[in-house]
Amino acid sequence: MTPDKKALLDKECTASIFIPELNDYVEIVGGKCEQIDGKQYLRIICEDSKGNEVCLNPSDLELYFKRFIVPF
Repeated sequence: MTPDKKALLDKECTASIFIPELNDYVEIVGGKCEQIDGKQYLRIICEDSKGNEVCLNPSDLELYFKRFIVPF
């Protein structure tokens, strides 16, 4: 990684996503791999406003982004 690109990474910044099914925002706190039927699947670990753990498929993020556009 070049020094210019390294400066663009901010590991201290939190990311929140609105999940319509929960009617709540969740904050991304990490990730893990799950074994299901002998296959590995990546899950994004989030926490809702009540502190409950929510696991998301990475492909779900694209669906939420396309359906629920949030202006920046």
